[in-house]
Amino acid sequence: MAIVVKVNIDVLYNKVASISDSVKDIRQEIANISGLQQELSKKYWGGDAAEYHFLEYNEIAKDVGPALYSMMKKCQEFYKIAETYDKVEGYNLHAESGKLPTDFLN
Repeated sequence: MAIVVKVNIDVLYNKVASISDSVKDIRQEIANISGLQQELSKKYWGGDAAEYHFLEYNEIAKDVGPALYSMMKKCQEFYKIAETYDKVEGYNLHAESGKLPTDFLN
């Protein structure tokens, strides 16, 4: 017995876009927080202490970079999966109607 799973391609594309937008929002918020952190460091600390405080924060914040990069790569992979699914479903619809092109594998 075969199990057939059908996906609403619009929902799939929207989910991928939503995840990608969320990652971009996180990246922007980290940049905003970094700017605020630098301002606060200068406001509450002076000279080398301000610089040290900000650099210590940056050490923590830079660890997030690889995770965000990985998430964006996953979004690209999800988008490719969605495109492939969309393409194959198009071929399936053509095959069911008897209109499958002879070069569908290219």
